Amino acid sequence: QEQAEAVATAVHATDPGLAVLGLAGSAFLGCAQRLGLRTFSEAFADRAYRPDGRLVSRREPGAVLTDAEQISHRVASMVRDGTVTAIDGSTIDIHVESVCVHGDSPGAVRIAEAVRRRLIHDGVVVAPFG
Repeated sequence: QEQAEAVATAVHATDPGLAVLGLAGSAFLGCAQRLGLRTFSEAFADRAYRPDGRLVSRREPGAVLTDAEQISHRVASMVRDGTVTAIDGSTIDIHVESVCVHGDSPGAVRIAEAVRRRLIHDGVVVAPFG
């Protein structure tokens, strides 16, 4: 919580008009919202979620997803239904305003292209937020 407040405060001090992205439901997004920053809930296309909505540690098996087509369908479900399947098979709610594909994930460009194609195919408007 302290780190989240420190980062949000630093962003606000730098430029209160900046937009920030953060994990949906995170302490950081809450702090940024309280300071009046423009916030966007970020979903992570290529990462597994825990049942509590946090990301699975990269040190754990299955934390990083690599199948571009499966990921694209998963992201479409996140956007369309507001849910994602956690690593234990449970369904959790998620609010998506931005989708992140980690550049260091295997096949990141292929994943990003597949996600974009799928979202556009499903009628989602893909646009900059800034």
